[in-house]
Amino acid sequence: MTAAILKTECAEAREARDLAIYNDWCAMTAIEGQSKTRVTEYLMQKYGIHSQGTIYVIRQRVAKRLADQNKKEG
Repeated sequence: MTAAILKTECAEAREARDLAIYNDWCAMTAIEGQSKTRVTEYLMQKYGIHSQGTIYVIRQRVAKRLADQNKKEG
């Protein structure tokens, strides 16, 4: 039997926002010639984030979470 992971509503909302940022980043930077700095600035404005470093940390956190999920599944 596996233990259920219980999360607060705030944690679930943050994970959903982080995943949306990660997906937007991946989609927008997949376009050849796209400026990553401009994409970061756009995402900061769209999601009300005040630091480029925060966008970076979010992307890394989601990438790690997805990699860990893929390891467990496959």
